[in-house]
Amino acid sequence: MITQKYIVVGAGLFGATVAEKLSHQAPVLIIDRRPHLAGNVYSHFDEATGIEVHDYGSHIFHTESDEVWDYITQFTDFNNYTHTVNTRYQGELYPMPINLDTINKLYGQDMDTEGAERFVAKEAKADSEKEGITDPQNFEEKGISLVGRKLYEAFLKGYTEKQWNTKATNLSADILKRIPVRFSHDNRYFITAKHQGIPVEGYTKIVENMLSSENIETRLSTSFKDIEAEIPEDAMVIYCGPVDELLDYELGVLPYRSLRFETEVVENSEQKEAVINEADPDVPYTRTHNFKYYQIHRPEVVNQSTSILMREYPADFSKGAEPYYPVNTEESEKLYQEYVKLAKEKYPNLILGGRLGAYKYWDMDVAIKNALELVERIK
Repeated sequence: MITQKYIVVGAGLFGATVAEKLSHQAPVLIIDRRPHLAGNVYSHFDEATGIEVHDYGSHIFHTESDEVWDYITQFTDFNNYTHTVNTRYQGELYPMPINLDTINKLYGQDMDTEGAERFVAKEAKADSEKEGITDPQNFEEKGISLVGRKLYEAFLKGYTEKQWNTKATNLSADILKRIPVRFSHDNRYFITAKHQGIPVEGYTKIVENMLSSENIETRLSTSFKDIEAEIPEDAMVIYCGPVDELLDYELGVLPYRSLRFETEVVENSEQKEAVINEADPDVPYTRTHNFKYYQIHRPEVVNQSTSILMREYPADFSKGAEPYYPVNTEESEKLYQEYVKLAKEKYPNLILGGRLGAYKYWDMDVAIKNALELVERIK
């Protein structure tokens, strides 16, 4: 029997934040259909090596928000890991996002900042004029207009087409807002992050600590449909799952991209960094993770000869698969809003939240920020 005032569906960072904050004023039930806490940030420590494996791909906590940092650090300490990424293109490694070193290496030059800016602008202008691009209408046209065809084809085209399983000309130009180009040697991936690091006890432990209150009951391997009939009429539900699934796909399936992962234990791996992106279109995976390099606070883990590698493959989404990235288009946003309206009619005491519920691709800190703001509105 359910007696709690608040029911949170989904025990990822958004749901855990909502549950933790609401538990200060009333009892909370939090459920998750998976057999573990923490959603896609779930991680576990390999017994043989001590390596923390991020089961759903690498997660590096980073934020510009003092509010979010002050909140999350109540439940964990972070090491001072700073994320950098190389992209492999035709057997060579290049810094990503594109920076001065990337440009000089690809073109065999030794330009300074001003020289590289002029060079790339000239390449972009010449290629845009050659291809008749005056008002970029898609990802490919936008990429060429920003950096020219050579840089675009080396580092943006192949990776992105694999990720979305479609030609770059079919993708929105807006996607490139997430891909900066720099004309300095700075190779930090999250260059604007005021706070950054990896939780020293792992991601799962954060959520365990968040949900440790006696005022919170946690049920795993439990779906919303499992408990729906038990929910009191006056209870409030915060639902962090896909709204189309909640409503039995009555209006159709919202488009997502999914992922699959292959993991192996490797001795003396040639990969000496946490993540390498794979730009070549004939390489079927997009990223290779070597998790031990996140554990900089544990030199015995980093310096051992054994690595745990994970290859990340983009995958098509269908009913029953895990949704990872919403395919945000005008059509999908319209369908999502229709579902939101339908959900309000059928479940007047239900609030949609989290990445899946909001149908947004949020970083971890944005999810937490939105959760904190939602709690204030509920209060």
